[in-house]
Amino acid sequence: MGWIANGLWGLIAARDPAVHPRTRLGRALPLIGAVAGMLAGLLAFVYYKGNVSEPASRHWFQIIFCSVLIGAPVSLVATRPLLAWRIAWVSAIYTTLVLHIDQGTPWPFQPVQILSFPLILAVVAIRHRRAILIWVGVSAALLVIAYVNPDNVAPLLLLVLAILVIGDQIRRRREVQHELAEEAERTELAQARRAIAEERNRIAREMHDIVAHHMSLIAVRAETAVYRIEGVPPAVAEELQAIAGTSREALTEMRRLLGVLRDDSVPLTEPQPALDELAGLVAEARGAGVRVEYSPAEGIEVPPGVGLAAYRIVQEALSNARRHAAGAPVAIVIFRDKAELRVFVRNEPAGTPPPAEGKGGHGLMGMQERAAAIGGTLRAGPAADGGYEVVATLPLGDA
Repeated sequence: MGWIANGLWGLIAARDPAVHPRTRLGRALPLIGAVAGMLAGLLAFVYYKGNVSEPASRHWFQIIFCSVLIGAPVSLVATRPLLAWRIAWVSAIYTTLVLHIDQGTPWPFQPVQILSFPLILAVVAIRHRRAILIWVGVSAALLVIAYVNPDNVAPLLLLVLAILVIGDQIRRRREVQHELAEEAERTELAQARRAIAEERNRIAREMHDIVAHHMSLIAVRAETAVYRIEGVPPAVAEELQAIAGTSREALTEMRRLLGVLRDDSVPLTEPQPALDELAGLVAEARGAGVRVEYSPAEGIEVPPGVGLAAYRIVQEALSNARRHAAGAPVAIVIFRDKAELRVFVRNEPAGTPPPAEGKGGHGLMGMQERAAAIGGTLRAGPAADGGYEVVATLPLGDA
């Protein structure tokens, strides 16, 4: 029974949800309400003059007040439908009393009221919950039973019920669509986070090979130093052996860490690419029909991690260019700027729009993670002429 009491209290005191009319009709409703009020006042004047004998001052007061009561709900229906229904309900009772309309009259309400009541009921049904809607229907039924000709009561009650049911179903459909949109947004966000986590794991697995290689060199050089260098003092030899042992322990821990990050579905069995292997990647793209202009970084020595990140960024940028700008030429420029490696990939505007593929993947986030993993930055976005460009700045660590 609590929801019944809450619905009744909602009919009396609930506030309408904040809605701003976005259509031309919604913005024009205040003017339409003013015109409807004047029309209602004119009709009331004609009726009043012919049927009611009262002093002139009271005569005009009643006409003006009835006009305001009848026109106001039309002005408010777009933004405050429940308030509009309250005013309309009161105005229906007030006008019938003022105009001395008896029960059972074929036209107990003003024509403006007869036209506006279904509209207000429909908007209330779409905007408010079912508990309030039931009491709105009860209040409308009371008006129909109290003033309408008994022969017309049943059809009008069915009309009121149909308006409320249809409006309630529209509201429920909107709520379901809103919930589905929110769920889709949450799913997309979860997928993006998962893609970032997977990309970070992949970067960590790839970087493991590079770091493990350096750690192995440290261990080997430390262990063989006493054999390669003559006259190594015993204390130094002991220290070198300790360095070698620590390096091997670090390698063991790194292998354990890799076991935690390992994705069994994507085993890493190939050596990680380096910066000088970009020529092969460009040749492969040209073989696939992509027009690529490549300016390599000749004679630049870069750390393996930076070379791997640059390779993967160019690889993803080329893939995106083939996917979203098929047939457009691509320019790749790589150069050293002081202690940074600059990677620039740009494709011209596509001659034909790309095919619809739904929502994009997570390649851009992967490139950003690649750059951030080594302390660099990446900027990607449309160019001024309609193309697309990717600019990565990767620190070399040897300033």
